[in-house]
Amino acid sequence: MHRVLYILLLFVVFPVSAQNRFITLNWQELPAAQTLPEVVESIPLPDDFRFYTYHVKIEFPEFVDLDPEAAAELTRKKVNLPDYPQAETSVGVAAYEGILSVRFVPVVHRGGVYQRINSFKLSVISTPVPVAARANYTVAKTTEKSVLSSGRFVKIRVSDSGVYRITSAELRGMGFSNPDKVRLYGYGGYLLSNRFSEHPADDLPEVPLYRGGDGVLFYARGTLHWQKNGNTFGRIKNFYSDYAYYFLTESDEAPAEFPVEDGTDGSDANRIETFDAFALHENDAYSWSGSGRELYDSYDYSLGNSQSYSFKLPGITDGDGRIKVAFTAKSTDVNTTLNVAINGKNIGTQTIEGIGSKDPNAYYKKAAEGIFDHEWTGSKTESTTVTLTHNRSTGIPGRLNYIVLNYKRRLQMNGAYLVFRSEDSKNKESTFVISGANSSTVVWDVTSPVGHKQMKGTLNGDTYTFTIPASSTLREFVAVNTSGSFSGVESMGEIPNQNLHALNEIDMVIIVPDRTAFVQQAERLAQAHREKSGLTVEVVKSSQVYNEFSSGTPDATAYRRLMKMLYDRGTAADEHRIRYLLLFGDCSYDNRMITSNWRSYKPSDFLLCYQFENSVDETQSFMTDDYFGFLDDNDGTSLATNLLDIGIGRFPVRTVDEAIIAVDKTIDYINNKNTGTWKRTACFVADDAAGDDNNGFMTQACDLADLVHATNPIMRAERILADAYKRESSATGHSYPQATKRLLQLFEQGMLLVNYTGHSGTTSWSAENLLTSADIVKLSSPRLPIWFTASCEFTRFDAAETTAGELAFLNSKGGAIAMVSASRVVYDNPNDRLNNAFVTNLFTPQEGKRLRLGDVIRLSKNSVKSDNGNKLNFNLMGDPALMPSYPDYKVEVDELDGPLSDEWPYVKAGAKVTVKGHILTPEGEPADDFTGTVHPLVYDSKETVSTLDGVGKGAVTYTDHMKVLFSGMDSVRNGRFELTFPVPLDINYSNEQGLLNFYACDTNKREAGGVFSNFLVGGTADDLPSGGEGPKMMVYLNTPDFPWGGQVNETPYFVAELEDEDGINTVGNGIGHDLSLCIDGKITYSLNDYYTPVAGSYTKGTVAYSIPALSEGKHTLTFRAWDIMNNSSVQTLDFEVVNGLRPGLLSIMCSKSPARESTTFILSHDRPGSELDVRIAVCDFAGSELWVHTEQGISAGSYYYVDWDLCSNGGQRLSPGIYLYRASITSGGSKESTKTEKIVILAQ
Repeated sequence: MHRVLYILLLFVVFPVSAQNRFITLNWQELPAAQTLPEVVESIPLPDDFRFYTYHVKIEFPEFVDLDPEAAAELTRKKVNLPDYPQAETSVGVAAYEGILSVRFVPVVHRGGVYQRINSFKLSVISTPVPVAARANYTVAKTTEKSVLSSGRFVKIRVSDSGVYRITSAELRGMGFSNPDKVRLYGYGGYLLSNRFSEHPADDLPEVPLYRGGDGVLFYARGTLHWQKNGNTFGRIKNFYSDYAYYFLTESDEAPAEFPVEDGTDGSDANRIETFDAFALHENDAYSWSGSGRELYDSYDYSLGNSQSYSFKLPGITDGDGRIKVAFTAKSTDVNTTLNVAINGKNIGTQTIEGIGSKDPNAYYKKAAEGIFDHEWTGSKTESTTVTLTHNRSTGIPGRLNYIVLNYKRRLQMNGAYLVFRSEDSKNKESTFVISGANSSTVVWDVTSPVGHKQMKGTLNGDTYTFTIPASSTLREFVAVNTSGSFSGVESMGEIPNQNLHALNEIDMVIIVPDRTAFVQQAERLAQAHREKSGLTVEVVKSSQVYNEFSSGTPDATAYRRLMKMLYDRGTAADEHRIRYLLLFGDCSYDNRMITSNWRSYKPSDFLLCYQFENSVDETQSFMTDDYFGFLDDNDGTSLATNLLDIGIGRFPVRTVDEAIIAVDKTIDYINNKNTGTWKRTACFVADDAAGDDNNGFMTQACDLADLVHATNPIMRAERILADAYKRESSATGHSYPQATKRLLQLFEQGMLLVNYTGHSGTTSWSAENLLTSADIVKLSSPRLPIWFTASCEFTRFDAAETTAGELAFLNSKGGAIAMVSASRVVYDNPNDRLNNAFVTNLFTPQEGKRLRLGDVIRLSKNSVKSDNGNKLNFNLMGDPALMPSYPDYKVEVDELDGPLSDEWPYVKAGAKVTVKGHILTPEGEPADDFTGTVHPLVYDSKETVSTLDGVGKGAVTYTDHMKVLFSGMDSVRNGRFELTFPVPLDINYSNEQGLLNFYACDTNKREAGGVFSNFLVGGTADDLPSGGEGPKMMVYLNTPDFPWGGQVNETPYFVAELEDEDGINTVGNGIGHDLSLCIDGKITYSLNDYYTPVAGSYTKGTVAYSIPALSEGKHTLTFRAWDIMNNSSVQTLDFEVVNGLRPGLLSIMCSKSPARESTTFILSHDRPGSELDVRIAVCDFAGSELWVHTEQGISAGSYYYVDWDLCSNGGQRLSPGIYLYRASITSGGSKESTKTEKIVILAQ
């Protein structure tokens, strides 16, 4: 993360009620050189907002003199400010709802003094627009039937703009029986505009064909076009594709013909005999930063400072021209210069600024670009050479982007066709005079991508003339010698019919690359949402989207146009309207995959991504999937201020295996496969202050933890603040090994959310490597958290290498269920605002329902304004329709040692406390059908905690309930429960408020949570027992019959069965009172978190722990346990570690045999807690394997389960009869253990 301080600490976004109350701003000190702050408010508007204009007044502002340093800086810069704040307003639309955005600078200049505004009140005045003046707002209509929905179509492609011939023989070869009935559809490959109003066509327009001679002729738009910008025509290229596409079909209907435009009289017309021509040298081969849409030349000017480039410029005249050169260089401090010469004549010099080693952003600036745009006068030749000389110190790299030449060319036919246009023809009647013409010459107007016209003209000798009326539009034409020789097209083959234009009432779209296996996995996910989430989901191939929304040419805007069509077909009131887009595929900053890093990949196996134009400065080079969610009519030109209308996520999958992993873990989450108390844990991790000015990261993390408590009190917020742990030094740098250890422990146990604030890169969190890619690939737990990383480029998913964030999402054994993370450089203050909004929306249900992740991100981003696009760099890796799996039922307490009253009871040391309560539905009704278990956590009173100040920037202090007095489990029957817990002697004795936290789950996997805090912790029970013994225990490794000195694998599974009449101390509040396991007297593990009580009992329970890898040979373990009266017991056990020890497969069986519909194979083994490679094969008695299944997994106990639907691997149901099944397991590369049994299959 990149750090920047702002004068205004918090840009608060207030709802409409903000206009009815005072708003107070939170200021902080700041280096005076920073820019002026801005206050931004978002106010929801009523449904009829389009019929009103809005004006905002700032009332009752409280002015306070600005601090002297900041005031002096404003004075030095002569900053001109009004004496009263001026509010600017704009109306936007987000998901069909109007939003009034208000912004103003909260600094004024009054009476010669700069002052800031501490508080104010907003007054919103709405004025009806007169009925006669109201715009008739209508949604643009799109066809409901695509051209491609019926008939036979062949897709073709071309590489450049121009006239192409398809011969009759070629048409017959494509399967068309009658070339006279062939029709052409499409609009080619120009880069689609971000503006919806500038899209060339809905669906596919027909292109007129010229049918003289053999076959057909037509004009095609390639992927490069030219646009006047200032004095120079510049190139606009499609950076998604090198080819443009069209569609051929055959029909009995009359094909489109060229309409003829009659010319005007022309007697007084402006005579055009030359036209504006262009030439381009551009070689896309290199990326400075792995970001942005621009690519650069393969030649590095550090190898030699001068290069020449040759151009052939037919028909060039001596008329005025221009040259434009875009050149990049990376010089640390010193400016370099580029000398430009044409045919040996110096034209000019361009300065390219040095990056600047003192610039705090210098690390992220990979190069600087200089644009040389200069007139080119004097005599000119058709063979032209441009020479560039980079004046620099030795070794400074430089790369050419492009050279553009503008010149006047004679309007003369020298080949089969000539494309031309003339700025001199604008706004005046003009006659174009074309020499070199003949009786076969025709002229087509190709200005528009649709509706090509033939210009009526006159042939006089070899001169063809036509006249056009005055127009402000620059018209483009092509003169065609229809008897000439033309290039052909490339056939891509026949395509199946499709009709995305018929889609309506869709909740979610999944766009997937054209890979059958990917489509199958996407359909699996779609079906899960249809069945479990009640969503209407459509899976569409990327080629289908391109075919209907970008003329078959790959273009990311096609995705957006599809979503726009669906968005326009819905309303806010519709039950089913487009809400979510899942991009089911990875992407690359090099969308065409032409650079060396990407040439080995196939673009068709990936989806596209939207890149900003800046490609050298990573602080200004954004890559965002948000682009596809800006769907209102005026969206697309100012992405940083546009409002999201849908939730968007991406699965960054490249292989089928990755696709299966992403879908499997998502479906498991949808099905709530892994319930448990882990869902009440949110972990906030923060970097230290090393290298920074303050403890901002840790302070932000603490504030977020407090926000979680306030927003959803059932969540336990655990803080892992780097400075709370000892900072260790080594030859490789600093580290916080105990912080990392605790974080990895929480990953193993499971968390609903892990939230990181600090510095990061593509491979790790923080300079101290709090979490690394190596750690992430080893994560193994089915209890998957949502990740939010407020840090730089942790999930740079358009890079060639797989970054750490992607590894977390693609981890098949653990990691992340979803990842909200930055793909580029981001800044801490706007990160914090987005993080606060994310946490608030994640844990705040709307209308009693948890928000899906896409809605959480959408609402969070829409609430964050004025961050200069910082939020665009945050993307969701995961399913946007996924609902966070925290409890939505409620637990309420009825009694605590008796009925509740205004007088709070005491929870005393040594006491036995009884609690009674009940479960409520999300709607607040009694859940009388809720039967399952409840898991209470009892906390001592709050404590004040301070970090260690290990880097000398001051300690961070916070308060929280730190001590757990009891963790247990009891039963819930018919929505009610009663439980008893013992209170240990090790309490704070503060006589202050404690906390009860509940998690409950029933047999239908419905989950409940609740808190109760109306009690005090302090005092001692009157009837404390005296003396006593420690807990009774039985300890073993892997299996209960483990012998003393027996052999185990490298990671044995430790189990201790405990019992004590006073209760087991599982919280370790007293010094040394943990459940502890010591190996060889050297390594000690605290196992408090690995204790599971017997349901309904505080006297019995089990510790189960997979011991980290041990060296081969003999070892001794020592286990110590305490009861709540501080009595302890100890047991030791000798064992021998044998590398590669064969696992024991004790027995195998089926849950059903005979089986009619399905069965489950149950494998009993001696490797609980270890990763197993499992193979099961069902065979006939001849030994032929009919169904084979392999998987890797970890079982918490001694049984491993594999489901089977009684079908072969080919999907065919096995015939009734008796079969053999063979199960085998290995672990850690060991030898295989195998057993065989029989299964009977019955007829259905």
